[in-house]
Amino acid sequence: MSNTFTTDEKLIKAIGKSDYVSYNKLFERYYACLCQYVYSLLMDKDDAEDVVQDLFLTLWKNRERIEIRENVSGYLYRAAKHLALNHLRSKVHFNNLSESQDQFSYEDNRVESEEFRIALYGCIDHLPDRCREVLLLHRIKGMKQKEISEKLEISVKTIKNQIWSSLQKLKRCLELKGI
Repeated sequence: MSNTFTTDEKLIKAIGKSDYVSYNKLFERYYACLCQYVYSLLMDKDDAEDVVQDLFLTLWKNRERIEIRENVSGYLYRAAKHLALNHLRSKVHFNNLSESQDQFSYEDNRVESEEFRIALYGCIDHLPDRCREVLLLHRIKGMKQKEISEKLEISVKTIKNQIWSSLQKLKRCLELKGI
């Protein structure tokens, strides 16, 4: 009787040779578990799914260069954790930017708070149109990336890139303004 269960290591080797069937097997084997794991870190189902999808997209894009010398499962969980923490950092960083005026006492720092708000919205106004639109839909209106993708009829990956790009531009703009 032949063994129909393929090891993770064999799947990774086959993926390295552009075997899409093996890639799908690995995806099906780990997707749900990784989503649950990332959800435990992010506490947001859509964000967890986005992170795990990014992990598998990156795995496929870099398939010819990937060398996993350890347990594949451990590798996938560590990569998922790394991506989830990066996702949290980018979210927290933006929230800190937009809410940092709350750190000031209302009476003593009302002027500084208003200056921050003016600088932030000034920087937002200088973003390219599509970046600004995506950022406002995501951060201000609270729409999920998938919802924005459907509304604007562009891919979720493009939405993610637009958000990341917008946050980087905001950060640079605020730094140039000394904030």
